[in-house]
Amino acid sequence: MAPGLHVTAAMPLQRVLGWPVLTLYGLGAILGAGIYSVIGAAAERSGPGLWLAFVASAAVALLTALSYAELATMYPKAGAEFVYLRKAFPRQALIAFATGIMICASGAATMATVAIAFAGYLQAFMPAPVALVSPILLVVMGGIAIVGVKESAWTTAVFTCIEAAGLILVIAVGTTSETFGDALATLPTFGIVPGAALVFFSYLGFETIANLAEEAKQPERDLPRAILLSVVIATVIYVLVALATLALLSPTELASSDAPLADAVRARSPLIARVLGGIALFATANTAMASIVSASRVLYAMAEAKQLPSPLAAVASTRKTPWVATLVIVGAGLALLTLGRIDVVASVSSFASLLAFGSVNVAVLVLRRREPDATRPFRVPSRALPVIAAIATLVLVTQLELVAIAVGSGLLVLAAVGYRALHGSAR
Repeated sequence: MAPGLHVTAAMPLQRVLGWPVLTLYGLGAILGAGIYSVIGAAAERSGPGLWLAFVASAAVALLTALSYAELATMYPKAGAEFVYLRKAFPRQALIAFATGIMICASGAATMATVAIAFAGYLQAFMPAPVALVSPILLVVMGGIAIVGVKESAWTTAVFTCIEAAGLILVIAVGTTSETFGDALATLPTFGIVPGAALVFFSYLGFETIANLAEEAKQPERDLPRAILLSVVIATVIYVLVALATLALLSPTELASSDAPLADAVRARSPLIARVLGGIALFATANTAMASIVSASRVLYAMAEAKQLPSPLAAVASTRKTPWVATLVIVGAGLALLTLGRIDVVASVSSFASLLAFGSVNVAVLVLRRREPDATRPFRVPSRALPVIAAIATLVLVTQLELVAIAVGSGLLVLAAVGYRALHGSAR
């Protein structure tokens, strides 16, 4: 065994993260590869109402973020959704187990997808085989995650600043167009709903902050602040990017582009378009890092709760990171790389995340009734908000492609089978 690695589950994680780093971590997870890839397809669905699709998705994300903030401060533990659902439904352990497995599967699929995208972007700068570059990226990001959460969080923070700068460049170029802001006159229509379901993938990531609860210095203060700030900042950037791209290209042109943001600025500045290609490398690597860190914490929490084999709860004795869980998640991502391009993974990730979000909103309501006197350092202002959020997530699920719903449902069935295999008929 390598020096500094420990195989018992009793060792706690290390509290080293303050709210600024947590906010940058969450923002980096949100501003990942999604906005660089889905904005074109979303423009095809929503047309000039593209910016409204981002606003609609932001509303759902923000409502759910409130629920995460309440539960994360009640139960500042790694594992987030798994922990909350175990508390809300103690007699139905399968609910928490299946949700945890879905979140891990979504994380592994997402990291594999962005690793392939990273290799594709790299082709513009140097010839390198995708089959070699993709696994190297996952191994490097996994290595950083094992070295320490502080190191991985700061890596994410630096990458976040770089990818945010790229989006700001798009906004800056867009403001030079005389038509910048004209899309604000677009009236809402039902057509923005399918677009909102698609761009919701671009908001996934704020929930990963909750998985770092055991590594936050002051979770009661830091978690709500970081969760809400990351969603609000991302929303402002996304809306401005949507207005900028609509000012530079028509929705039809955006829809037909494989690199919509780069193509949107290319006519006015080829240099900036090339810079955006380089920034996309940081964006995809950032998403891979965030997925590895978050999903490994879910596996760690499930193993610590004896829902998965105990070796998955092993913590490095010096670095205080869940190294076995991290290796397993990276391994799952490497296995998925063999599938090549995973066209439906964004929708499958959205399906899994929306399912988890709906469950978290329900958990808030259940725990308000079951444990009305429990300490809640942060409270959702009104019980109506989790209800609205749960309904909204269900609406967005119905707008996903049938193949994504089918694949996601299949994963749920596999999770149930796995639970029965591990725990028999125990509830």
